[in-house]
Amino acid sequence: MRRKVTGPYRAAEPPNQIMNIRHNYKFVFSILSAVLILLSISPVNASTEESDYDSVIVVPKKTSVYSKRTDRLMRRQGIKYRKIVNDTFVIPLEKSSDKEKSIAELKKSGLFDLVEPDYKISLDEYGERNYNTIIKHSDELTTGIEDISQGIKEITPNDKGFASQYYLKDINANKAWSITVGNSLSVGVLDTGVDSNHPDLIGKVITDNSVSTDDTVDSIGHGTEVSGIIAANTNNNQGIAGIAWNTMILPVKVTDENGQARVSTVVAALDKAYSSGAKIIQISLSTSQFSQTLKDAIALAQSRGLLIVSTGGNTAIREVRYPAAFDGVIGVGATDQSGKIESYSTTGDHISLVAPGSSIYTTSIDSGYAAVSGTSFSAPQVSGTAALIWSVVPTLTNDEVRDILIQSATDLGNPGKDTTYGYGLLNTEKAIELAKAKSIKLITEQKANSELRF
Repeated sequence: MRRKVTGPYRAAEPPNQIMNIRHNYKFVFSILSAVLILLSISPVNASTEESDYDSVIVVPKKTSVYSKRTDRLMRRQGIKYRKIVNDTFVIPLEKSSDKEKSIAELKKSGLFDLVEPDYKISLDEYGERNYNTIIKHSDELTTGIEDISQGIKEITPNDKGFASQYYLKDINANKAWSITVGNSLSVGVLDTGVDSNHPDLIGKVITDNSVSTDDTVDSIGHGTEVSGIIAANTNNNQGIAGIAWNTMILPVKVTDENGQARVSTVVAALDKAYSSGAKIIQISLSTSQFSQTLKDAIALAQSRGLLIVSTGGNTAIREVRYPAAFDGVIGVGATDQSGKIESYSTTGDHISLVAPGSSIYTTSIDSGYAAVSGTSFSAPQVSGTAALIWSVVPTLTNDEVRDILIQSATDLGNPGKDTTYGYGLLNTEKAIELAKAKSIKLITEQKANSELRF
């Protein structure tokens, strides 16, 4: 059966143009054949060490006559590839191939505007999950509003594990709840999947046609832990409290069975999350390798109105980590229970904010709970707070939400932004107060403009 081809057809080409095109096709076929041979031959002295990439990302030339046909040519030549988004493809490399030489030959072919490694991206958790931590459950916790100093009110939900969630008080989330507990905005969690059957996540995970069954299977636990911090069912007399009580989780699985992601999977996930209606993107993974493909995908997501929150890294040194280092992304470092920077937390200019990252008590797989550490679990606190901000002023842009998060931070370390604490510690209460003030200002302005029209 012949495949149906859509799109406009050109009028018949003059004979000379037809001959030129045929000649050029032969040239392109020869180049692609050489590439195929190169990708399949194993050099004698191939390194046995695992590389930080095992595939290549390519973008066909947009100015070429053949830009719309490059994928067809690759298929005919037997080159295995996978389409990520639009005209971006992944070509797997043989395990024993000379990867640098393969990239050099692909660049030399003249077929592509971009050729780069499909770098691996690692989860930013630190140490092992602690399922045996003694958790202070309190059967006496009751929902209510408690008057405290300066007239500020503090919400105490009845979740049994709330007493162990010290981080909620450190970022003043319980005070912010007296203003808002969030709305149904969705956060795209690009991770290991999410356990949608967890008692504290039932009804909070989007499972419509936009989410595959695989995205709601989490055999590792990382994505489930991240999701609980953001939006666990709250005030349900069990488990923990989420920062944004009514917010939904849109899971997009980006890792393999070993918990390893690739630039290509993150890029595809960004597009999928946007198409599925996410407003905030939570990425608890990072790499030290720059990727133009990832940079472009992040920029596209931001131009579509998405707020990107990413981990700052757990390398214990000062270095650049991506995607946190890309413009507009909120990179998050980790503090310990005394408010000092964690020893493992990566420092650098890519750090925008910090949040608690030590023994964060949250949901885990098999309907359980665990105390986990790492910038992986600091960043979701920022995503949860961003969701609360948007629930107060839904008309804010992603840049305005980012500005509120930065302006409301509690300055730590050197005055102003520094490479250790960024702009400071996440302060959910102050962020919501700024959002509320902005909301009142907008309402006042709208009322004044309305009166002027009459």
